[in-house]
Amino acid sequence: MLSKSQTFSFEFFIALTIFLIGFSVLIVFWNYTNIQIHEKKSSEELISVALSLSQIFFVEGYPKQWSLENVKVIGLASENRINQTKLELLGSAGYETTRNKLKIDSDFYFRIHNQTQEFYFFGKLPRQDSTVVKINRLGILNSTPVIIEVVVWK
Repeated sequence: MLSKSQTFSFEFFIALTIFLIGFSVLIVFWNYTNIQIHEKKSSEELISVALSLSQIFFVEGYPKQWSLENVKVIGLASENRINQTKLELLGSAGYETTRNKLKIDSDFYFRIHNQTQEFYFFGKLPRQDSTVVKINRLGILNSTPVIIEVVVWK
């Protein structure tokens, strides 16, 4: 007695459907996980850039009495306070020049203020669709306690 087997049976199509649904779920989950990892890495990079950028308010720079022509490391502090002259020098350099001297790829802005007034603003405001990191630090400008706001984005 010869029995004929069917290559494509109903059970085969059910198994194939279950496999394809499972594989599709796996692909969607894989893509979601990769996006989350990429966003976290990007966010951590921005936090690192913002922290290192905020340090310029607490170091003197090199050389200590730097100018735009001879600066190796930008620093805006003198005697543990923000130096108004260095701050104005940084502002006069322009955004792109300052960004190149700081050797960063991200966009940024600095804002120095207290509870009642703004003392200084430098940089570009972020776009609406940007990933933004904001760091606030405390400093002293002209014997006044101030908040130093550093915002970095891509």
